[in-house]
Amino acid sequence: MFKKMTVAAPLALLALTSSMAFAAGEARHSINIVAHVPTNGFYVVPVDPDLVNKDQRMDFSPSSGTMEEVHGFFDVRNNNGSVHASVVTAPKLMAGANTIDLKVEMNGKELTTTPQMVVGESESDVNYRAPLRISAKGTTFQPGDYTGVVAMMFDAVPPVGGSR
Repeated sequence: MFKKMTVAAPLALLALTSSMAFAAGEARHSINIVAHVPTNGFYVVPVDPDLVNKDQRMDFSPSSGTMEEVHGFFDVRNNNGSVHASVVTAPKLMAGANTIDLKVEMNGKELTTTPQMVVGESESDVNYRAPLRISAKGTTFQPGDYTGVVAMMFDAVPPVGGSR
């Protein structure tokens, strides 16, 4: 009788521990990670990555009669000249046939499809924080759900007299 107990006890313990392992369950999660390390000589990076990684809201405010604006900052550096910027296409919001033209300003200068200097040589020689502002042009807007993309391009422009 003693032999039966010694065999039965380990089997019962094994059954109990294996059922506890299955009862505990399992949870798995994946986190996607991306990283960018710019060169030390030239970069234009948003201070808040969500500015370029998430949708930005520009809703109409009935109480003020205006569209909300998008504000942000970019850290800018070119240790061999100035930084010029432009928009790739004319910025606008669209809802079917309706459009709202947008004004894009970097460091106080309105961007067009023609590149222009937004940060000078002396300012861009060190990390310079340039403000970005996107606002709606006009004062009357048709109802609708609008979407759009503001695509900007930044160029490192060598100094006027050659390299330093």
